[in-house]
Amino acid sequence: MIQDHKSTRMSLAGLFGAGLFYTIVVMIEGRWSDPSVILAAITEICLLVAALIRPPVTKRDVGIAILGLTLYIYLSVALGILTELTVMAIGGIVIYLLVMIQPKFPLTKRAISTGIGVGIVMTFLGIYLALKIGVVYFVGAEMLGAIILGVRGKYTKEENTIVVAIANGSSMISMGVLITFPAIEIFAPDVAPALITYPFIVFVTGVSAIFGLLLLAPMRNRFESQPWPQVKPQAECIISMGLDDEAKKEVVTGLAISGTWVGATRAAEMTTGTTLASFPRLLRPIIPPAGAVPDWIGMSNSPLVAAIGFFMGWKRVLTLVLGSVISLLIWVVLEGAQPVSYGVHLHRPEILYLALGVFATIVTNDVLSREDDKLSVQEFQALVNQQAVGGEPSEGIVIDTPHKASEVPNLMKLRKELFSMESIKSEIRFLIENPREFMRARGGIVPPWVALLSISLFTIVGIVVFFIIRPFTGLEIHWSLFVLGAPLALASAYFTAKSISETGMLAGYVSDLVAIPAILFFRATFQAVTTFMSMLGALQDAAVALLVHLKLGQLTGVRGRDIFKAVFLGAMLGTFVGSLMTYMIYRTYHFGTTEFPAPAAQLFGFLVISLQGLGNLVLPGMDQELFPGVSPVIQFLYLLVFGIVGYLLGRELHRRGLSPMSLVVGLLIPPATSAAMLLGGLVDYRLKKEEGYENTVPERIDTIEMKRNRTSRILSGMVAGEAIVTVIWVLWSATLFILG
Repeated sequence: MIQDHKSTRMSLAGLFGAGLFYTIVVMIEGRWSDPSVILAAITEICLLVAALIRPPVTKRDVGIAILGLTLYIYLSVALGILTELTVMAIGGIVIYLLVMIQPKFPLTKRAISTGIGVGIVMTFLGIYLALKIGVVYFVGAEMLGAIILGVRGKYTKEENTIVVAIANGSSMISMGVLITFPAIEIFAPDVAPALITYPFIVFVTGVSAIFGLLLLAPMRNRFESQPWPQVKPQAECIISMGLDDEAKKEVVTGLAISGTWVGATRAAEMTTGTTLASFPRLLRPIIPPAGAVPDWIGMSNSPLVAAIGFFMGWKRVLTLVLGSVISLLIWVVLEGAQPVSYGVHLHRPEILYLALGVFATIVTNDVLSREDDKLSVQEFQALVNQQAVGGEPSEGIVIDTPHKASEVPNLMKLRKELFSMESIKSEIRFLIENPREFMRARGGIVPPWVALLSISLFTIVGIVVFFIIRPFTGLEIHWSLFVLGAPLALASAYFTAKSISETGMLAGYVSDLVAIPAILFFRATFQAVTTFMSMLGALQDAAVALLVHLKLGQLTGVRGRDIFKAVFLGAMLGTFVGSLMTYMIYRTYHFGTTEFPAPAAQLFGFLVISLQGLGNLVLPGMDQELFPGVSPVIQFLYLLVFGIVGYLLGRELHRRGLSPMSLVVGLLIPPATSAAMLLGGLVDYRLKKEEGYENTVPERIDTIEMKRNRTSRILSGMVAGEAIVTVIWVLWSATLFILG
């Protein structure tokens, strides 16, 4: 054991020595006066000394290091000195902490390292899907975690919970701000090259993640009795996963098939210098006329996209394909089937007005459903307590009438905690002196003033950086937007958590209302509104990420403080690694292209442009010369017809129990993508048809269930396989970019 500890120290010393050597070389080459180089050299020297002589890292050391890292990052961004050496120094500190800390179960080194590995895959998968099809499905984090943990030792549900918290926490936080950057490039291309930088992406993501984590923690008890339909199945999977050898073999099979196919495709693209993203275009070397077909028409050459169709379900896939068929008809009829780029095609106002019409249906249905779908206390209690998966009754959940007389003392206590400054000061002193004892005394519940402090600091930091210092070129956010929007973000996060805890669906609209006064009254620029709205959304996503995994930990037997550490680590992973992935996709492929159309950003950007047009009394799309010589009134009526058709079509889908949102996505993604998803949808349809038949033949129940599980595992492996290969490809491109 002593020898292993010594070898670990020597390995770290060699790593930090190499970092110091590189820093010295950079200084000799002429950057000796660069503040980032000087700070990196000091950091590498301190790490080298600590690796040789300092005792193992304690929890207090970790807390101090996290505060120091946060300050280091924000000062680097504010002063404009965030370079590759800064990132190297920060990475060195994180590596030192991970290697030298002596963690306790379940926050073991293998759980943390597995969580980081799975988190990289899942974060890229989320970014890829969000930019590719606009819908994110986090598939298989617990399965990949179980396989890796099983290979590295005995599987435990507690360690796998940590893996899932790190991986999905990173993914959710990276998704929160993802609309910002594609929307800016697509709708404000003049400012995008100077504004969309790695420091900008890191800062926007990091600020939102850090200040958002604690927003809902004080309200944790308010959601304890909810059914959590999304979290409970995941907990059951983690608990019951026995690492069956056959199941592991099926996942690996999917990984191998997908990884081999995608790897061969990437190698062929590098060799030939052409894109092989879709059929029939990839047959161009064999059949030259195939090269005349736009690469967004046909079928996407992606196992991941095809497999996602299975997890979406065949009905959603068909609805999505309907949207793509309409998009294709617009290309044929209105664009004359010309080989235009996908970006040009997607900006046709007919497509965007159809999407807005369907989106109006979604909002209307959501508002009306809040009135129509109200249940009495007894009805909701009976619904929640229906039998769970496997036929066994779920745990009894009793829903109380809000604001009972017995709750008055707790409400008065909450009021006192919120507004008594003396109480807050006393608790802060207690928290600083002994954090563990403070949380133990409160039963693990974070005091409400922490949420208020977090949102206040977010407001202050936002005003200082985006209104006073303004380090990012072309971006200024007025201070009044932070004062107006930050409190609404807290309310929006609460209602979003209420929605996901009761229905498993995300449905937050409150913070979006800030966009209306921001555009109509403050005349904020497109990039300012987009950045600010994304930051509010990311605050909300970070808060929900912690709440979801706290519930997951409760179901799997993991303490809340361990979950918080895991989600925080996931937030840092999403901030630095997820931001790097987003930046490299931007530099390599750009947004709004066939490869990454970014449909959610397209829709959001068009909504912002629409509000800006209304503020200037100009209807969106009217500035485009649809028909030369046609009066604006006729053009207005022409576009209005598409909006009405979209609304009626969305309403009809809703009446038939189908998803209008899937239709919107189908309108905004390349038809080649939806065509590939048909393959997975077909597999789902055939299995569900057999499952319907099993009701008449009980002897086949086990066979059909085994077949679906086997298919699900193989397709999960195919999803992860392409994600892994593409992650390696992007990181390799990032390395070449940094070294170049």
